[in-house]
Amino acid sequence: MNQEQEQNVEQMTPLDQMIAQDQLQMLKAAIPYASFGLQPSLAILSKWLELQRTIQLFSRPADLSMMSVDAPHVSPLEMLQDISRFAAGPQRDLLSQMFQTMQMIQMLQNINPGNEEDLL
Repeated sequence: MNQEQEQNVEQMTPLDQMIAQDQLQMLKAAIPYASFGLQPSLAILSKWLELQRTIQLFSRPADLSMMSVDAPHVSPLEMLQDISRFAAGPQRDLLSQMFQTMQMIQMLQNINPGNEEDLL
């Protein structure tokens, strides 16, 4: 991923934001500065700590309600739009094409509401 693509991609997903801790982020940021032999161990440690935090989070269902989408029904268009914030390059292009195609189908359904089967 080049620098321009990285700037257009969200840095952390909502789940990452919930499990992130300052100490863990600092550990991950320090990995490139550690000796070559120590880097794999630090990377594995950081992922292990993330896994532990994720397990803790999912063991408390009350905390998970913060992660849920507030709307009772989220449209596929909204979902694609939200997910595309975390994509770059070809994946973002594919999601954009899917979004545009779904918008067109939705527009055609609005124009001709009685014949949805004919559109698909």
